[in-house]
Amino acid sequence: MQQQKRLLTSYLLWLNPVFPAHHLYMDRLAHALIAFWTLNFLGVGWILDGFLMRFYVRGFNSQRCSPDAPYDDSRKKLLCRLPLCFVGLLLLGLTTIVYIPTILHRFQVVDIDRIAAQTQVNPYELLEISQSASLQEAKAAYRSKSLQWHPDRNPGCGKECDDKMSEITKAYDLIKKRRAPAPPDRTWEGWLQDLAQDWKHIFEVIGQNKGKKDE
Repeated sequence: MQQQKRLLTSYLLWLNPVFPAHHLYMDRLAHALIAFWTLNFLGVGWILDGFLMRFYVRGFNSQRCSPDAPYDDSRKKLLCRLPLCFVGLLLLGLTTIVYIPTILHRFQVVDIDRIAAQTQVNPYELLEISQSASLQEAKAAYRSKSLQWHPDRNPGCGKECDDKMSEITKAYDLIKKRRAPAPPDRTWEGWLQDLAQDWKHIFEVIGQNKGKKDE
């Protein structure tokens, strides 16, 4: 004999819009799978569930439970576990937002440095230094490349030298910015702006790749 379901417990589970636990609570497996894979019909289904919850519970109790069956007593556990789940999901989401750009860049999925510097190749490759090079090493490489491609040292080079000098300068400026210590008065707003800029670069790459596929 199944225990009768409580409306309050159903609503507690419904408060999580990401995972349709309220459907699983009432053994509605098919509904739960459809809601999960369609993001609950982009939120529309989640809102409807809020209005229809009392009918779900009433239908379950009348069809599957004896009238004198005891009520489910899991709400006390849920009151403790749900806040922890919400906090965990929130921390997971924030961690993903913060570290995904770094992970994608490290595994060369997206070259954030190249896009930020607006160069044709990676700034470190352009100056022929390693990713772990110090600012002094970057400055020395910049001076060497500048002497090599400066128009005054290459008469008749013309546009090629101008373009190369522009690339070298942009590469060094990016590395200098990356290696510079954070200002002591840096605010959370500045950090968030840098993070938003990295995500902007990622979406630019996604847009470019999509455009290439469409062609």
